[in-house]
Amino acid sequence: MKLYRLTKLRKLTKGYAAGAGVAVLALAATIFAVGATAQQPAIADGASWLWSRDTGEAAQVNAVSGVVGLRQPMIDAQGHRVRISQSDQYVILHDLDTGQVTSIDLARLGFSGSLELGVKEETALLLDKGMAVLVDRSRGIVRPVDPANLQATGEQLRLPSPLVGGGFDKSGQLWLSVPSQGTAVALRVHEGKLRVERTEAVTSPGRAQTLTVLDEGALIADRSGADTITIVGRKGTRQIKSPVSLTSAVVPDRTIGTTAVITVPAEQKVVTIGDVANGALVRTLPLPAKGDTTQPAVSFANRVYVPDQSAGVVRVFKTDGSPAGTINVGKPQTPVELEVREDFLFINAPDSETAVMVNGSGETSKVEKYDPKQTSPTPGPSAPATEQPTGQPTVAPPTAPVDPTPAPTTTPTQVPVQPQRPGPPVPVTALAGDGDVRLSWGRAKRGSAPVRNYTVVWEEGGGGQVRVDGDVLRTTIKGLDNGTTYRFRVFATNSVGAGPPALSQPVTPQASKPPATPAAPKATMELNDAGFPTGAIEVSWAAVAQAADYVVTPIRDGQAGSNPPQIVSDNSARFPGLTAGQTYTFTVTARNAAGRASAASPPSEPIRVHYAPAAPGGVSGQQTGPNTYLIKWSAAKTHGTAVTSYTVRDSRGAELAKVNASTLTATVTATGLTSVTVTAGSSDGDGPAGSGRIQTATTPQVRITSTSATQNSITVRFTVAGGGAPTCAILVDNQRRAESCTSPMTVRDLSPNTAYRVTVEATNFMGTDSAEREQRTQRVTYGAQVTCTDAPNNPQPNFCANGLPVYSDSNDNGAVRRRVGNGSRITLHCKVHGENQQAGPYNHYKEGDHWVELTDGGWMSWVWLRFDNGDNVEAIQNC
Repeated sequence: MKLYRLTKLRKLTKGYAAGAGVAVLALAATIFAVGATAQQPAIADGASWLWSRDTGEAAQVNAVSGVVGLRQPMIDAQGHRVRISQSDQYVILHDLDTGQVTSIDLARLGFSGSLELGVKEETALLLDKGMAVLVDRSRGIVRPVDPANLQATGEQLRLPSPLVGGGFDKSGQLWLSVPSQGTAVALRVHEGKLRVERTEAVTSPGRAQTLTVLDEGALIADRSGADTITIVGRKGTRQIKSPVSLTSAVVPDRTIGTTAVITVPAEQKVVTIGDVANGALVRTLPLPAKGDTTQPAVSFANRVYVPDQSAGVVRVFKTDGSPAGTINVGKPQTPVELEVREDFLFINAPDSETAVMVNGSGETSKVEKYDPKQTSPTPGPSAPATEQPTGQPTVAPPTAPVDPTPAPTTTPTQVPVQPQRPGPPVPVTALAGDGDVRLSWGRAKRGSAPVRNYTVVWEEGGGGQVRVDGDVLRTTIKGLDNGTTYRFRVFATNSVGAGPPALSQPVTPQASKPPATPAAPKATMELNDAGFPTGAIEVSWAAVAQAADYVVTPIRDGQAGSNPPQIVSDNSARFPGLTAGQTYTFTVTARNAAGRASAASPPSEPIRVHYAPAAPGGVSGQQTGPNTYLIKWSAAKTHGTAVTSYTVRDSRGAELAKVNASTLTATVTATGLTSVTVTAGSSDGDGPAGSGRIQTATTPQVRITSTSATQNSITVRFTVAGGGAPTCAILVDNQRRAESCTSPMTVRDLSPNTAYRVTVEATNFMGTDSAEREQRTQRVTYGAQVTCTDAPNNPQPNFCANGLPVYSDSNDNGAVRRRVGNGSRITLHCKVHGENQQAGPYNHYKEGDHWVELTDGGWMSWVWLRFDNGDNVEAIQNC
């Protein structure tokens, strides 16, 4: 692959070069991202892209040096699961939480396509060199797409659903398994079209399968309780026996090299197949006894790498089964992703700041994905006055003010979060006219500030640029040369700076007659077999003579740009992933074989998107009796229609309870219940199920973690394990004082300075348990103020200035522990009768034999004190 650097862009006009420079700096941004770090990565072979979920960043790692060449924040994808598909020509980022897909054209250095897949279907976009295939596993549809603009290049192929697996082998064959038919199929993309090259029987029809693609062919494991492994290779198909049942088998999407591995969590084994093409030795390796093995192991360079999510590590084995070390990469209880690429194994923990590269010798190197420090670029000068979107180009080359790269400060300010530029306005749609091109683009993500304007830049025909306001998403570029092919770049600018460019496909203005304008299309809701809407909108229209393809544009709130258009060759299009609850219309533009475009059709009738609710979250259950269970869940997200009910079912699908939408719990009766599902229903039918495990009950286990006390109360903190909806009681000296299993609990109305025995007792239908602890309440305390006043006519005018003594006993014969001055605050516990004292003129001749014990253990005569209770010494308790 070619290496593109900034120096190769110097031949461009200044404005255009600046736009392309932004593409280099922000190459890894998606439609969810804005801005870029001030780095200059080398776009070359040997790079791999890794995702960091916590920070919402994609990092481009050089496989030779192990150094991150670029870090790109993606503000709208932070916390999301993002799947990255990559080749030497393209990078495709699929946000699995929103269904948004964006493509990056590495040759043209920009964002070139956008697609909405939604999240209802299980879809995958697979790359191989310069071609791509969209696989809808749920519906059994395979469609070739252009990896640059993500638009279909040929007719879709429909296979019996659901499909399993999917990937390209070294020869370019796309392998999928079709469990309902018991087959594996090999497809090939040729001149933008799909064809079936091979179909092989691998299991009996209807049996569960899992598939990994080999360098030549595919390996299929029968997951229906069997031990059969089928290998489809260049020389034919053969079957081998697994030493363990494959019911829970999982495999990587792609197996690189001669050794294949099958992870079998239920058996705590990894099955290895050496020299898989020729059928050599089959062995088993142990899985970690307490490890989380829901992810498949991967073979690389004669070693097997087993991810252990519970510990955040990858355990390494030689193919003979002997341990070869442990690689620390993630945090406990977080996923670990393994992919062999560019002759390296990349181990990425999306929820961690690090990744690890492993070379063919088993040597590891740590990759720091996070930026150690971020600096905030200084916003550039205010944008020049925006032009009206007339489409007339300015004088070329563009003038200096359109340079979208702000000048950095000489001493950047360290900030926790970098201000964000806008994201790329993908996709850009270009429609050819007579000496003009009609351009439209997606609404860019705003970043840290609203989008001020969009700038269109091109190089061909002398180059030029047009700027429109930030709320304008289309313009017509006029005065172009017929017969000249143009490639346009569009970037958005906010107060922070200019974002990365989105690229149009090549477009050639011409004087030929355009196709006729299509009639208004018809938009209808797609319905499932039960007659309920799926959330997708189907758009159809009457064919137009001389039309080679059509551009179908969704319009929301009167404007295009919120959802990407589709380019199709037939006269229908399907739009999944539109926003539920929103109303859309659609227009259709016809193009002839030369690319000349018609006018847009009248819009369709409005249609509102709605479908069944999402799966309820937080499903859990606990056993409350021998055959009763309490099930809980959180409210389901609606999709345009209100939730009307929730249905609880067991693992076999039998209904246990149905409650109204305002209720998020249900008590059910069943025998031996271990798991449940909960679905939300609306007028659009039932949505997908949320599932959860049942906490079965045992005899309670009570543990007191701590106790504390005041003068009249004791607070006890405790835990009760065992489930079973227990009832709890707090006993003080065997007297029941409170009933609750909620910790902490406080018992009041106790006597001060008294030792109590506190017991926590828990009972469920399985039995009773208790725990106890001794706790003394605090002693009573009283407040008082020291009173001693000096006067010139006193026998000792400075008597009080020396401070009054605090003794070690209840008389003035003991040692003086300290002195306290007039006005000092003290606290005391109790009083005793002791040596009589008289305060004389220093405190109004107060006299008596009461002595009080202070809280620090010292003693004072009461004649020097005034109690906060009105100086009522009889109200002070006796010691």
